[in-house]
Amino acid sequence: MASRSNPRRSNGHRRGMLRRRVLAAYDVCAICGKPVDKTLRSPHPMSAEVDELIPVSRGGDPLSFANCRLTHRRCNRLKSDKSDEYARRQLEGKTVSPARDITPLHDSLDATLHPGGHSPVRIQTATPPTPIRLDVLDLIDMLDATARELWHRLDGIDALDWRKDKRNEDLKATLIACAGHPKLTTVADAGLYMHVINDLARKVDTVLDPPEQRREIGTCELCETMLTAGAADQWVTCPVCGREQRAQTVKLRRLKTLCWDDSERGSAADISKAFAVSGLKVSRKTITTWEQRGKLPRHADGYAYCDVYRLLIGPDLTKSVR
Repeated sequence: MASRSNPRRSNGHRRGMLRRRVLAAYDVCAICGKPVDKTLRSPHPMSAEVDELIPVSRGGDPLSFANCRLTHRRCNRLKSDKSDEYARRQLEGKTVSPARDITPLHDSLDATLHPGGHSPVRIQTATPPTPIRLDVLDLIDMLDATARELWHRLDGIDALDWRKDKRNEDLKATLIACAGHPKLTTVADAGLYMHVINDLARKVDTVLDPPEQRREIGTCELCETMLTAGAADQWVTCPVCGREQRAQTVKLRRLKTLCWDDSERGSAADISKAFAVSGLKVSRKTITTWEQRGKLPRHADGYAYCDVYRLLIGPDLTKSVR
């Protein structure tokens, strides 16, 4: 079956002339309503792009000036082959989502300012002072600024003249008010606000439910596939052969492989980290002190893992520098 050609590329000269004509005719993005900096180069998200009012996939003519307009690259990617109204309708649902996470965010920040929190149901013994969650504080500030700016935009209030707005609603109420505003589906830069709120929502999810930190611990004993595990994982399952193995056994097997070969060498920091992953503690300072006392030879490419291992499990362990 013959492949469908891209009409933009098959008519590159005409498309190039049309692009220059659109850039000369317009200065504002047709989707978000913001000025377009024509000096920016692709793939900068705010660079200039020519978008079809009726997408090519729906029969639109990419070589017709009447069907083309100026947009930001980011706004064009956000719109895809949908309509501008699609992006504005999506904004309504995306605005309510962060509102549900405001209370957990405040609780997370409150727990660092006041150990145990203010809620009487959270009883906690005395603990050392916890550093303030500055990332949570910054996130709340960004949410607050974005929500109030959108609210002012919907009500036609100058965002810089805060004296005209006498309302004093909290952040959650502001987000809900924006989501239910009758002008939300018609505001010109709805696509831009949707992009910002989507980004903030992803950051909120990361703060409230951070991804588990996993790192490589060694290879599977059957298929030699590299295995990864979290800090609290006791068992790991190979994704290739499905064999379940004890995480500590995999770590020790990897360490044994390093220590068996005299050619395996590394810096004091690398060796200390590899031993720590396997449950054996030896600091970088201890390794360098062994060298200074003549117990550990240093090669051109670092220390040998096997030499450090012999000192660590040998009789000299009780005399090592602590």
